[in-house]
Amino acid sequence: MRVAIASYFGLCTFLDDLVGRVLKSLDRAGLADSTRVIFASDHGENLGARGTWGKGTMYQESAAVPLMMAGPDIEAGAVVETPVSLLDFYPTILESVGVAPDDEDESRAGRSLYEIARAPYDAERVVFSEYHASGAETAAYLIRKGRMKYIHYVDYPPELYDLATDPEEQDDLAGKPGSGAMIRELDGALRGILDPEEVDRRAKRDQAALIERLGGREHVIETAKTGATPTPGDYGKDGY
Repeated sequence: MRVAIASYFGLCTFLDDLVGRVLKSLDRAGLADSTRVIFASDHGENLGARGTWGKGTMYQESAAVPLMMAGPDIEAGAVVETPVSLLDFYPTILESVGVAPDDEDESRAGRSLYEIARAPYDAERVVFSEYHASGAETAAYLIRKGRMKYIHYVDYPPELYDLATDPEEQDDLAGKPGSGAMIRELDGALRGILDPEEVDRRAKRDQAALIERLGGREHVIETAKTGATPTPGDYGKDGY
């Protein structure tokens, strides 16, 4: 565990150095004052919390990611508490380059991070995440609204946390007196985005079909050379 944790922080230090090189290059090129920079990630690392490792949970250390922005018209040192997600990058990038969206599709969940940063704290905004990968027995969904966080598992009990009073998510409020109304509200928000059971079934059907196409479960276990979906064209003689 000590080696794993030390190695992880070594990776963080290495990445920090690489980011520093990019920023120094912008400065040397005279572009530092005219370039907007966004630093983010696709997932975090459980790093032994609750005895878990990797990224396959909806707890904050896995699902929450760093998000830092700097550049023209971005207030230095400001902290924005409104929940956001990586879906917000689409309108953010368009706004950065002065391009309007080419449609009026209201179903798009993203909203410009610059717009969110300029606005007051929005306790009603809902952000969403889902997970079906790495041998997950069932789908996991996350709904964040203000300080409240709801985790929904298909066929398993949900979890509910108040991140303002319990940032480490050690006190599951689901099932406790007074939690029913909040669970119903956040479950309703989830079902307003998708049907969690149907999406779980679709994901499992797609996964089963892929395994069958590649020769069956035992063949995949014995011959697969990667722990993730291979890139297109990287299949080799055994189909991987």
